[in-house]
Amino acid sequence: MSAHNRTWLCCVVFLDVVSFTKHHMQAQLAIKSHLDAQMQKLLKTYARDEYILLDRGDGAAVCFLVEPETALYFALDLRDAVRAQNNSSVPYEIRIGINLGPIKIVLDVNGDKTTLGEGINCAARIMDFAGAGQIFVSRSFYEVIGCLSQEYAELFSYLGKRADKHVREFEVYEVAAARTGSDGRGAAAPPIPTVLPASVTWEPEALQSRIRHLTEEIGPMARILVQRTAQKAGSLEELDRILATPDIRIVPDRADANPSEGHFDRALLDSAARLLGEY
Repeated sequence: MSAHNRTWLCCVVFLDVVSFTKHHMQAQLAIKSHLDAQMQKLLKTYARDEYILLDRGDGAAVCFLVEPETALYFALDLRDAVRAQNNSSVPYEIRIGINLGPIKIVLDVNGDKTTLGEGINCAARIMDFAGAGQIFVSRSFYEVIGCLSQEYAELFSYLGKRADKHVREFEVYEVAAARTGSDGRGAAAPPIPTVLPASVTWEPEALQSRIRHLTEEIGPMARILVQRTAQKAGSLEELDRILATPDIRIVPDRADANPSEGHFDRALLDSAARLLGEY
């Protein structure tokens, strides 16, 4: 089967601005500019072939072709960034739906990549059930992400079955349910600590280098660890210091790097293998 005909199983984050059409044109332009800037800031640490970003006018859809945790962190970080709105002249809220499902990657009329299929259609339906500041996910996404760790499982609240306008039912879960503050607006309450993006423009190769080295130690979670750490580090030196632990050493690509560095103790690996074998 050719790559062109391949069916991708990916995580789709579908979002839109609540009551977007009720704003006047000037406000809509300001909102869209601010939202686009926040998404680009969060996506800049990913390689361009790891996601497909689709503009939906009053929102967007992001199809992630990498680890499912990526979609969850992206949604949480984007919600926090929108709520901060330090540089936005028009306050607004977004709602988000996440689904894990099949898509086809095709070319649109302009020759750019776009997607179609149940994966993105269901993400849109899940988003339709959400309200301002809420992140809803499908059962398929919950079953994959929820089994990865107890901490992830505790992020979700089961909301039951919801029917769309075609009377098609979906089992829906809410992520990190929002609290209502004294000002009437929702306040984020994510169990996972979040950080404000750093004002650092990272060279893609610098981050990719660290992802490659860390992947040898901890596997695919290395990408998410590096990307989230990059949001709070102010320099490469600080990034390496935060990532470094007694058992993990980040070794930048340089001529004097010691190839013997960056390995777990064998006894530690054997112990981890026995513990993880239960799952």
